[in-house]
Amino acid sequence: MKGAPRLAFGLVFAVMSGTPLGVRVAWAEEALAVCTPPTTVAATPQETAWRLFVAATCPVNADKYPYVTWQNWIEQNQLYGTGATQALAAGERPRFHMSPLAAMLRAQAKMHAHEKSKGAASETAAPEVANQNCNSDTWSKRTICEEARLNADAQHYVASNGLNTRPGQIAFITAGNSFVFPPPAVELKADWIQLTSCNNLPQGVHVEKIGSVCYALGGIHLISKLIDKWIWATFEPQNTTTNSQRCKVLGCNDPWGSSPATSSGAPTKQTPALAALMQQAKLAPEWSNYRLDGVQTDFLDAKGQPTRLGNSIIEGDNAGNPQAMTRSSCISCHNLSTINPQGQELNPAFIIGAPQPPPAGYVLRDFAWSLTLALPQPPANP
Repeated sequence: MKGAPRLAFGLVFAVMSGTPLGVRVAWAEEALAVCTPPTTVAATPQETAWRLFVAATCPVNADKYPYVTWQNWIEQNQLYGTGATQALAAGERPRFHMSPLAAMLRAQAKMHAHEKSKGAASETAAPEVANQNCNSDTWSKRTICEEARLNADAQHYVASNGLNTRPGQIAFITAGNSFVFPPPAVELKADWIQLTSCNNLPQGVHVEKIGSVCYALGGIHLISKLIDKWIWATFEPQNTTTNSQRCKVLGCNDPWGSSPATSSGAPTKQTPALAALMQQAKLAPEWSNYRLDGVQTDFLDAKGQPTRLGNSIIEGDNAGNPQAMTRSSCISCHNLSTINPQGQELNPAFIIGAPQPPPAGYVLRDFAWSLTLALPQPPANP
């Protein structure tokens, strides 16, 4: 259920079991290599996505939080929100929060309903601040919680340039600077499904118990700045209880890690290459049941058609409903992350296709929506 044992634990076991020293050293070096984040792209986007995923998910503890590497990264609400200056006690877990996208969409729907009731034209709502409450979505009737992490490289870029506050971002663009994250930067979003009981836990799904409540990790977004437009990848476990809509709207495609490569929801097997990669990293068994839904590296494909990518939990259950994913494109939506000298910004939207030039005076923020959490909140758009 929890993270796999630390590397050191495996070495101790190997010593006790009489494994030759040379084998133990090779085993340790092999695990260290795959647990080191890649600095260049692999032969295919799918292989790159999996190497990033495995490096981020390498075990750090056997029986306590944090279990895996990415749980050591800063949570976006710590970096941008009111908790930015509040140090957490050793071992204390940052609380889950509601999806900022879900909060914004709910605020928009509320405003549209209000304007319609008055017979007035609808206006775009300013993003609602995500609070500490999880989202009880109306589609799946489940409670879904979210956390979003930035690795040390992304965190350093934000903090060192003063971008964790809105005045800092305004000063940054007023000085003529452009938002350009460094190539090692990685952001990861994890959506957790609150389970009704800690008994009969879903199989092949990473589950964590916080207090007396158990949560199943239903969806993971991972983005990497190894290329200028970032690498966009999303993952889900193969479990019909937690992820009943997986692959059913957009289909899944992973020629590097899945056999067969495509799926409309039917389970697939790992390829030998992916199985070997996870074995080298000593990932806990449940991670072998996670699959890559797909990868984006550009707005359009080789035929000039819009690319699409979405997660049945993150964009589906948590932010709307699975059918909204027909217009789900991570890269197209994230390209809307902008700010102007007055601190105003555009809202996220389910859009696909080629990017549109930002409105006059707005500056692109290198696809990073986490920057919208900088305080104080933006003034309403004119």
